[in-house]
Amino acid sequence: MWRLMSWSTSRSPIFTLRSSISSIPVHHTIYPPAGLNGFHLPIPSRGSINDGGGLIPHEMPRKARIEKIPDKAGKARIRGGTQGARSAVSLSEPDGIQEYVNRVICGDAGEVLHRFPDNCIDIIVTSPPYNFGHSYASDPHDDTQDWNTYFSTLQGIWKECVRVLKPGGRMAVNIQPLFSDYIPTHHLVSNQLLALGLLWKAEILWEKNNYNAKYTAWGSWKSPSMPYLKYTWEFIEVFDKETHKKAGRREDIDITDEEFKEWVIGRWTVPPETRMRDFGHPAMFPEEIPRRLLRLFSYRNDLVLDPFNGVGTTTLAAWKNGRRFIGIDVDSGYCREALSRIRQSGVPAGTMREPGLIVPGD
Repeated sequence: MWRLMSWSTSRSPIFTLRSSISSIPVHHTIYPPAGLNGFHLPIPSRGSINDGGGLIPHEMPRKARIEKIPDKAGKARIRGGTQGARSAVSLSEPDGIQEYVNRVICGDAGEVLHRFPDNCIDIIVTSPPYNFGHSYASDPHDDTQDWNTYFSTLQGIWKECVRVLKPGGRMAVNIQPLFSDYIPTHHLVSNQLLALGLLWKAEILWEKNNYNAKYTAWGSWKSPSMPYLKYTWEFIEVFDKETHKKAGRREDIDITDEEFKEWVIGRWTVPPETRMRDFGHPAMFPEEIPRRLLRLFSYRNDLVLDPFNGVGTTTLAAWKNGRRFIGIDVDSGYCREALSRIRQSGVPAGTMREPGLIVPGD
């Protein structure tokens, strides 16, 4: 591991992130400060950047001195984490979460998560709603929000996710790069989670077999004026809470030798979901994505959370792979579909709690 020690003597910031709280100059910090709990992202018109906020470019430093950190404990200190896993006490769960285990909950994610106790979730696997105009059935939340509102809303939900995640817990977020807004969503979401104190663990490139290459949004055709790039992949950003090593029982490991050797390579070729019309949802990831994430980053019987559960692909994968789950979605129709998919999977509950649905007013 290489640690960035200092910039050149000019000490000019690379950029300034205009926050709703303050303007934060970045000199030689690798990650955003842990105290950041929101930011303002003004969207420039026609690609221009002005002094009204956002990323303000400054002179780049001429050189940086680097120093190698020789020991694991030193690396952990620099990352802000702890070396090694916590004791088996981290396997226990606090009171107040059991009533939500193996439940699909209809409601606003931020409001529902606020009811949960601290440090109760083993792993979060999710994909936030895309902010470019998909129709999400009867979802009353507008998916065409302006970007400032979108990221502000996400920040509040992420804050609750980090709070309920156990020390040593993982969070995997699937994020699609956007085509025409020129907003690097996966970078901004990563910055939000790092600012909330999570440790970056990995980035997985989900290759979708040229899924989007058929689209003809070329931008400026055969011209360098303003061509649009086509993305045949999505990102999966993975984070840890407080430590990079997760506590668990060896007998609860279920990944095979071949799966492990294949999946630790950070490029996964997985075809996209082809049955989205059947479920009435325009933005589903295939079951193989959460299946891999759960088997690679969690143990059997771990408690899995998806705060944007949709029609329940994450909760279905959790159930079929011996994990307990909590799925949250604002759309009651999606919630009922998510529970139906679990019940139709044919996987018996065994020693786990039978799955159920929580809908306010029912």
